[in-house]
Amino acid sequence: MAQITGGELLVRCLHAEGVRYVHAITDGTYMMVLEALERLGKKFGIELIVPRHEAAAAHACDAYTRCAGKPAVVMACAGPGAANLIAGLMCAEAEGSPVIAITTTRRSAISDSYVHQGGMQVSRHLVFFKPALKWNGKVDHWDRIPDMVRHAFRVATSGRPGPVHILIPEDILNARDEEAGVQIWKPEKYRLTESMPGDRAALEQAADLLVAADFVNIHCGNGAERSGAAKEVQNLAEYLSAAVTNTIRARGIVSDEHELVFHPTCLSRIMANSQADVVLAVGTRLGELNMWGQPPMFGDPQKQRLIQIDTEPTHMGLNRPVDVALVGDAKKILSQMFEAVKERTQKRETHSKIAEFRVVQDDWLKELDEAVSDRERAPMLTGQILKVCNEFFPDDAIMVMDGGNTTLWSIHYHVPRTQRSLIYSMNYGHLGTGLPYAIGAKLARPDKSVYCVTGDSAFGFNIQELETAVRHKLPVIIIVAVDGAYGMEKSAQRRAFGREADWFGHDHAPVRYDQVAMAMGCHGEYVQKASEIQSALERSVDSGKPAVIHADVDPVANVDPPGEWLWVAARTGKIEM
Repeated sequence: MAQITGGELLVRCLHAEGVRYVHAITDGTYMMVLEALERLGKKFGIELIVPRHEAAAAHACDAYTRCAGKPAVVMACAGPGAANLIAGLMCAEAEGSPVIAITTTRRSAISDSYVHQGGMQVSRHLVFFKPALKWNGKVDHWDRIPDMVRHAFRVATSGRPGPVHILIPEDILNARDEEAGVQIWKPEKYRLTESMPGDRAALEQAADLLVAADFVNIHCGNGAERSGAAKEVQNLAEYLSAAVTNTIRARGIVSDEHELVFHPTCLSRIMANSQADVVLAVGTRLGELNMWGQPPMFGDPQKQRLIQIDTEPTHMGLNRPVDVALVGDAKKILSQMFEAVKERTQKRETHSKIAEFRVVQDDWLKELDEAVSDRERAPMLTGQILKVCNEFFPDDAIMVMDGGNTTLWSIHYHVPRTQRSLIYSMNYGHLGTGLPYAIGAKLARPDKSVYCVTGDSAFGFNIQELETAVRHKLPVIIIVAVDGAYGMEKSAQRRAFGREADWFGHDHAPVRYDQVAMAMGCHGEYVQKASEIQSALERSVDSGKPAVIHADVDPVANVDPPGEWLWVAARTGKIEM
C-alpha cells in the first residue's frame, strides 16, 4: 500500500476543491506541502505563488475570490508568518471573501499548549485568529486533514462568505500513512455548489409589492456583485423603470452609463433612495455608508417598504425593518422575481422621476468634468488620471482603487461599466491593498486588463510586491498619484482644527516611484500632466511587464477631494453637500 505525507494529503484535498493557486512564502514547517506542490503541482494544475509578505498574499487571495468567484488559499508559517497574515484576513472578512488560511506550528510537543515553556516561534494561532474569521480549527491527527479541509471550504462559502483558518502542526504534515485510509470528496458531494431558489410565498409577496409601487429603487451591495447578478438587476430595473443605486463596491453591476443608474455620491442617489415607495435591497446590510438605511438617505421606514435579498439570514432587518425577506443567491432570486413581475404587469414607461434625477446627475457630472478639463496643468489633479484611464482601457478592464483621498477622486471619476470590474477595500479601508489586489485579479482573470490607481502613501505599504509581479510575469499597471503626503489625514486635520497650514506628521520624503519600479524589473514612467498619461499607458502596455507610472498630483488640491460629504455623513448622520 502506498504511503503519503500529510503535506501531500493536504495538496490532494486542495486539488479536489479545484484550487488553482497556493500563496505561500516557503518555510520549513510545511516543507512536505512544498515538496508535494513541486512534484504534483503541474499534474493537479496548482501553482505556488510566493509573495514578499503574508498580508499581501492574503490581499491577493481576497481579490482573486472576487474576480474568480471561488475560494483562494494562503499559507503561513508558525510565529511571524501567521501574525503577518492577520491584517489581510481581517480585510477579507470585512469584504466577505472566502479565503482559506492554513498556518503551521512547529512540532506538537512545543506548540501552543506549551508556550509557557519558552518554545521558539510558538503562537496561540487559534486564539488570535478566531475573532477575525468565520471559523478556525486545528488538525490533531493525520487522517483528519480531509475532514478539516472540507469543513473550512463549507464554512467559507456558506451564507455570507468569509475567511477561515486551519492550524496544522508540522509533525502531522511530515507524518506518513496509507493513502487508501482516507476519503477525499469532490465539493458537490458534501456542500451546496448550486444556489438555492427563494421561498415561493416570499417571492410572490415581493412581486406584489414591486408591481403595486409607483416608483422602485433597486439598491445593490457586494452580495449582488458576488452572485454575478448584473443581467438580472438590469432586466428587472428596465422592466419596472426602477432607479438603480449601488454601494461603492458594487458599482459596475449595471454600467454607470446606463440611464437608470445613479452615482453613489451624487444627490440623485439620495433622491432615488429616499423617494422610492419600495426599496429592493440586494446583497447589502445597509451599513454605515448607507446611513444604516435610515433617513435622510433613505425614506421613513414606517412609510417606505423594504424587500431584502441576502445569502445570510442574520442580515435581514439588521438596520431597518424589512417587509419581505428572501434568503438565497441574488442572481437566482432576481431571475425568479423578474418572471413573477412579468406575470403581473406590462413593461413600464420611463418614470418621470428618472428624468428628474438625471438632470441633477448630469449637471453634477458636468461640474466634475469642467474641474479637470485642463490637461496641461502641472501638477495634475487625480481626477484627470481617472478620466484618461476611462478612455484608454477597455470596458471590461479590472480597476483597483487604493489610498485615502485617491479613492475619493477615483469614486467620482472612474466609470465602471461591467460587473466585478472594480476592486476596493470598501468595508475596511485597508491601505496598501492596491498592488496585491491587482496581482490577485490578474491571476484570476489573465485575459483582462488590470490596472490600479493608488496614492503614494498606500503604495508604500506593499511596494515590495512589484518583485512578485515581475517574477510571476503579471503585467499589471499601477498609476501612483503622488502628493508626497498622507493626504486624507491632512483633510481630517483641516476638518478638526480649521487650519490651512502647519500640517503635522503627514509629509513624505521625495520618492521617484517609477525609478524604484525599474530597479525591481518593472517598466517605469514619470508624468506631470494629464496630457502625458495616454502615451505612458501605451508604452507600459507595450512593455509586457508590470508597470508603474509616477504621476505628480497637486498636493494642495488633493486635500479637498470631491465626495468628502459621504464620509462625514456616515459618521454624523447629517448630509451636507
